[in-house]
Amino acid sequence: GKPSKNGAPPVELGQQRDAMALEKAAADLAVLKQQVASKSYDAAKSTLVGIKIGMTTFTSLPPAPPSTPAAAQERQIAGETFEQAVLLSVGMEDTQSFQRHFAQLKPFYAEAPTASPLQCTVCGLNLMLLLVENRLAEFHSELELLGEEERANEAIAFPIRLEQYLMVGSYNQVLEAKASMPNASFDFFMALLLDTVRDFIAECTEVAYTELSMNAAQTMMILGSREELVSFIEEAHENWVVDGETLRFNPASTASKSSEVPSMRLMSEALGYATELERIV
Repeated sequence: GKPSKNGAPPVELGQQRDAMALEKAAADLAVLKQQVASKSYDAAKSTLVGIKIGMTTFTSLPPAPPSTPAAAQERQIAGETFEQAVLLSVGMEDTQSFQRHFAQLKPFYAEAPTASPLQCTVCGLNLMLLLVENRLAEFHSELELLGEEERANEAIAFPIRLEQYLMVGSYNQVLEAKASMPNASFDFFMALLLDTVRDFIAECTEVAYTELSMNAAQTMMILGSREELVSFIEEAHENWVVDGETLRFNPASTASKSSEVPSMRLMSEALGYATELERIV
């Protein structure tokens, strides 16, 4: 449709302003991509704010229909900007910003005629976040939106494999998967997931054993060095006692844990089921 403004000169002026805004946004987007790639995150945040302000003049972004001549270009710039915002959020280790920008990006993916080069990576990162936060109902809902070709992409296949490892309790495979991440942007969520899994292995270990050799404990937790094991013990398991080459688990703590671990797990599962039911209802 035609712009609803009276008189030719204002229309032409408006079109010129729109064209300039598009041109500036496209130039700023190129800068943003370079800043995110080079990990200049503070500069990237500032550039992103500028692009978002410029995008307020765009008239064809979802859910508005793509009715203007510049609609395709507006949507491309906005979609790529939100993709960079997602990657920036990962770089800054900001999960709330990640979720906000991914939510803004989803309508662009739903309406785009073809997938963007970054789409599988971004969707894979979202699946990683859902795994980290144990939001499994949403994890499977997101998978339902993806086709076979997308699921075959390593950025999507990787979190799918991790979820399967977690479901069958193959925690070592989860820890070992760090060596085969699709790309470096997965590192943040992988680290969060590894911490969660390592803590769970630690809880199970102190229930199952009264003592272990330091080497066995290091292997079991899949830690790269003795220093990492000592640091892990000092930070989260003060009740463990290092006695030379032997790691002893506190008997009193073990007794309480043995009854605590299953009950906590059942409580967590019950809460998970309740949340999923609430979402479905």
